[in-house]
Amino acid sequence: MGFWKGKSVLVTGANGFTGSNLCRALLEEGANVKAFVKRGGLLLNLNEIKSELSITIGDVTDLTSLIKAMDGVDYVFHSAAVVPVVEAREVPANTLQVNIMGTFNVAWVAMRSNVKRMLHISTCHIYGNQPEDKLPLKEDTTPNPADIYSSSKYAAELVIKPLIAQGFDIVISRAFNKYGPGQRGDFFIPKVVSQVLRGIAPKLGNPNPTRDYSYVMDIVKGYMAIVEKGEKGEMYHLCSGVETRIGDFCNEIIEACGSNVKPVWESTRSQDISRSYGDCSKAIKELGWKPKTSLKDGLRLTVEWWKEHPELLKI
Repeated sequence: MGFWKGKSVLVTGANGFTGSNLCRALLEEGANVKAFVKRGGLLLNLNEIKSELSITIGDVTDLTSLIKAMDGVDYVFHSAAVVPVVEAREVPANTLQVNIMGTFNVAWVAMRSNVKRMLHISTCHIYGNQPEDKLPLKEDTTPNPADIYSSSKYAAELVIKPLIAQGFDIVISRAFNKYGPGQRGDFFIPKVVSQVLRGIAPKLGNPNPTRDYSYVMDIVKGYMAIVEKGEKGEMYHLCSGVETRIGDFCNEIIEACGSNVKPVWESTRSQDISRSYGDCSKAIKELGWKPKTSLKDGLRLTVEWWKEHPELLKI
């Protein structure tokens, strides 16, 4: 055990894909973890570790619940957000409230509660479409958000900067596409895996855009490294640095499922990003972090998780 042993840590959005995997990794390192979960939120992703967590019910838009949750906390990982692009577009006012004001609330309460450091978990999606000479994307690339989700996440970064200027220790991450156990809903990988395991040929959009995929536990270890070793006020990319075409990645998923179904490519989302992959050399140099899980191994672990939860294939 090292840095995290005995530390009191709060994870917002703890029952989500990112938050639950973060809780698991922190527990493994000996941290005392408070899981901040939205009222009415499902705890499926936390079922196996619930007994090891201190679960706090609240909402990032509710200062009272945040103040209570922050009591005695050393470090905060802020992962709570409206994430699914479709949901974000359908309820834009809620997206802005949660992703922007919620982030400011978490940071402001953390500062007033004498938290030592907070990690704001942002996203690569804020870059939007970029010219080819800007690829791979670096931390100093000018954001070009293309939808309500990416705009809200970039705005969240901006609204906490005054708190950094006032002296509060905040670090920021921009991870690229992550996948793994616990990811469900309208995301590319769970959509493909859940359909293929049911013998259904997945109906998808455009096979030609590219993305940068990393296994979730590699990204989570990156979040922890940023909090432990990152410089105050700095932002770090977490990614594989490998550009993968969506169509090729889909074939890899189908192979990992042990199937030979053929995907059906139907349409292109109007706000789709054509190419996206990152440069994580700053994290490698300053944090000593790098992704360790191969795409083949990551997909195998992901498919195994789905096979262990057959009830989710019916949803």
